[in-house]
Amino acid sequence: MLKPIKSILFATDLSANCQQALDFTLSSATRIRAEIYILYVIEKLPDSVDKRIKHLVGVHEWEDLVTSHKVSAHKSLLGKTPSNVIVRQAIYDFCKQEGVDSKTGDFESRQIIISYGDIVEDILGNASTNECDLIVLGSHKNVFTGTTVGKTTRHILKRSKIPVTIVPSMTT
Repeated sequence: MLKPIKSILFATDLSANCQQALDFTLSSATRIRAEIYILYVIEKLPDSVDKRIKHLVGVHEWEDLVTSHKVSAHKSLLGKTPSNVIVRQAIYDFCKQEGVDSKTGDFESRQIIISYGDIVEDILGNASTNECDLIVLGSHKNVFTGTTVGKTTRHILKRSKIPVTIVPSMTT
């Protein structure tokens, strides 16, 4: 028997493919009053490549580039607005559109997490650390076969100890 869902981890790669998954996460969290954790992982390069880049551009310059990417990702997730405002507004707008009582959509807890490392490990680790009950991922569009599930998603499905929902992309 599944336990009640009290917190949801939504992992995104910031692509348009993930919009449906975000909408699903907001919809689900609104209806069940769950906490939302939004995660973006900057994939760490293999050590050999990382060392070469640091040697070519310099250690400090490379660290500045990684930091700049984190800031850029954070701004993208936030819409250049504090997370409290943007998430609350998105939830309020969704509730209004769906005819759900606005008090139901008022969350005490939502968090944006940006990490640097292995994508699968960070998704599973953050789900565990934040005691999430569900992981939501977006799928990708493939020109030949339609919706596709990538290697990262397959690894998460294999290793996750909690339910994983994959939301198909609606982009064309």
